[in-house]
Amino acid sequence: MRLTPIIASTMLSDGGTTYAVVPRALWQKATPPDEGNRIPHNVHAWLVTLDDGRHGLLDTGCGPADFLSEKERALCGLGPGWPLMEALARLGLTPQQIDFVALTHLHWDHVGGVSRCLSGGGRAPAFPQAQHFVSRAEWEDATSGDPLFYKAYPQAVLAPLREHPELLRLVDEPVAEVVPGVRLLRTGGHTRGHSAIEVRGAALELVDEQGGRGPVAQAALLAGDVCPTRHHLRMVFQLAYDTFPLDTRAWKRATLPRLVAEKAVLLFDHDPDFFGGTLRPDDKTEFAVDAGWPVQEPKA
Repeated sequence: MRLTPIIASTMLSDGGTTYAVVPRALWQKATPPDEGNRIPHNVHAWLVTLDDGRHGLLDTGCGPADFLSEKERALCGLGPGWPLMEALARLGLTPQQIDFVALTHLHWDHVGGVSRCLSGGGRAPAFPQAQHFVSRAEWEDATSGDPLFYKAYPQAVLAPLREHPELLRLVDEPVAEVVPGVRLLRTGGHTRGHSAIEVRGAALELVDEQGGRGPVAQAALLAGDVCPTRHHLRMVFQLAYDTFPLDTRAWKRATLPRLVAEKAVLLFDHDPDFFGGTLRPDDKTEFAVDAGWPVQEPKA
């Protein structure tokens, strides 16, 4: 089994919302903000290639830049084009060759790539042959219309999946197999139905587009937004968007020691410098990256 990281989008995020209760005097040392208090983020997706030749995606990024208005693009610094589709093309794949999509959660920057605009108006599934896996609790919240969620869930993006329920697989169990070797693990914390995604195999390969290899391991865990960057390994470093912040901390306290013991790779969905890495305990920051997997920008 092979796992290939894709820079599905690039964006800027407000530093305060990225670190919640942590004072700027602390976080700005690690991630200096621009004049608008914004810091750079990647949005990573992950291409899974199974031993039987099937392909899947873990998360899908923000989608094409023209999903947003010019004002919205300027505000969040969203990069141009549709990097996810451009990366798949470089890797020799079409959207029709994606067999499954597993989603950590349904916020716009993770699910934006599941649909595409039609020339005559409206939208269609971006991956029309893929089964899309997400926790039922997440789907229920995302499609509830509850004003308490404000603009967290992009209804226009989700509409094609609502119109094509045969492509949607809602998961009730806290641990569920997507395909052999890939599992959704409910975490809660960031949202009620947020999940991490585990990829496990004796012959697991971690290889980026440039041929760079990640740490040797038999398991990798995409934490999603309960640990979006290496700076969020500390218990109280978390996103202000977490709807259940104590659950995020509890997940890290329970899970990160296990990853250290297992020498598993933790994958970061928003870190602009690292796709992931193995972990080690750290006296100052609680945990730190041990063997890292640095981000390499794709060749034009």
